[in-house]
Amino acid sequence: MAAPSERRGYRRAEIRWPIVILTNRGTIVGETRNVGVDGAFLFCSQPLQKREKFRLFIMAPDRRALEIPVEVVWSNPHGSEEDMPPRGMGVHFERISDEDRDFISNLVSDHLKESSFD
Repeated sequence: MAAPSERRGYRRAEIRWPIVILTNRGTIVGETRNVGVDGAFLFCSQPLQKREKFRLFIMAPDRRALEIPVEVVWSNPHGSEEDMPPRGMGVHFERISDEDRDFISNLVSDHLKESSFD
């Protein structure tokens, strides 16, 4: 089976932003650990199950929250922050506005350029 990074269509950057997960069972808070234009890894205390769908709110700095419908593509409910992968879930963005896609794309591109100089 291919690693998640090998199945992605786009590159991701290690970016930590606060998130709110809104489900029909309530809300969960957490943070992004990596983000790309097609999805993200979400670190949270109560990861949902594979194929669950929910609304994700990403609190990116200096702008309104990104509101994105997502689907869980993998989940690790038993890990800790130190485990690889840590507790959390990988999600695929089902629909994303052109404005939000451009924002994430530019940010990821800038972040990857900066990290290549380190």
